[in-house]
Amino acid sequence: MATAGKLALLGGAPAIEQPLPHEVWPPPADEAELSELAEQRNTDISIKGNSGPIGRLEADFLAFLKDGARFAVTFNSGTSALLAAYFALGVREGVDVVGPALTYHAALSPVFALRGDVVLADIDRDTRGLDPRALQAALTERTKVITVVHQWGHPCDIDAILRIAERYGLRVLEDCSHAHGSHYKGRPVGTFGDAAVFSLQANKAVYAGEGGILVTSDPEVHDRATLLGHYRDRSRDAVLDEDLRAHWVTGFGLKLRMSPFNAIVARHALAAFPARKEARHRCLRYFGEQLGDVTYLEPVHVADHVDMGAWYGYKPLYRPEELGGVPRSVLIEALRAEGMEVGAPSGPRLSTLPLYARPENPLFPGTPKKGSAPEAGSHAEHVEQHALSLPTFTNWPQDTTLIDQYAEAFRKIGRHREALVRYAADPPR
Repeated sequence: MATAGKLALLGGAPAIEQPLPHEVWPPPADEAELSELAEQRNTDISIKGNSGPIGRLEADFLAFLKDGARFAVTFNSGTSALLAAYFALGVREGVDVVGPALTYHAALSPVFALRGDVVLADIDRDTRGLDPRALQAALTERTKVITVVHQWGHPCDIDAILRIAERYGLRVLEDCSHAHGSHYKGRPVGTFGDAAVFSLQANKAVYAGEGGILVTSDPEVHDRATLLGHYRDRSRDAVLDEDLRAHWVTGFGLKLRMSPFNAIVARHALAAFPARKEARHRCLRYFGEQLGDVTYLEPVHVADHVDMGAWYGYKPLYRPEELGGVPRSVLIEALRAEGMEVGAPSGPRLSTLPLYARPENPLFPGTPKKGSAPEAGSHAEHVEQHALSLPTFTNWPQDTTLIDQYAEAFRKIGRHREALVRYAADPPR
């Protein structure tokens, strides 16, 4: 492997030999999954309550959470499940939800559909989740809900957040969309708050194609969430409160149900998850060890008391001062020339997006809301501007050769630091 010469960006041989893409996800279906999908097509393509594969998925998911939640309700997307959760937790006009300044937009955007408002708080640099001190400072008289996102698979400081919630009588919603299988002090994420949502979108470790699942132990949250997205059989049979069950024919007017085909795909992904999780952990532990001597990368922090579960990409931070101040965009350009699948994480700070930044709710023209200006010097800004997004290697031990080549590409950039600094100062036009 000819990697000792000049950078591939400058005409040298790439360090990575395997063609792109390097992260192929979701994996192909096996014969058992395809057979069950075909059988369902000829048995029933309708949705009748939570019968068949939908009910089985919900039961399997509660078992996956070690029965740490009492109820599970499927939806057609994680965003729909979040909408139902916010509704069930009482978000409406005049209510504030505090959430992290850096995360995927859908973790908080359903609040606007309910005429609620969002207050953004800074993240913790290590966990990448909501910083309890910033949360405390962000609370308002209208705050009713705290949203924690276990960003990129690392659990938040959930003990500290729950103490704040208890002190002020606030509800807690866990967005676990990146954190399937993650644990905090031995307990699965998704079992701490008043409600939790897991996305089952195609990029997730447990995937349905499109889908989401809400879990809770609160009967009222279960009933209200069910009625928001389900009607007829499901609401008649599952809603516990007699007064709320009176709405069973119509629900609350929306249809946000999961298809049985998506439920079948998700059940097979859930069954395969333990082995895939173990393989990811082996790959990414090995990757972290190989990057230990790359001084311009800040290793991914994993606290001793957490389990990263599925991970969600491998996202170290770039230290430009260790590479002559080369901009991250130039580093990414050079790494891609070496054959690497790499980029910046796709989610910017929410305060940079019009939905969050502007002082009017676009769903209800003329309705004012809080506008969120980007906060300079925040941890969210630092992570947004310095994180790299690398593949979530899943195939152990087959991926070790590729991981070795990634590590060599990073080292090669370091060896040719001065050449990259000169390129950054005067790139070809």
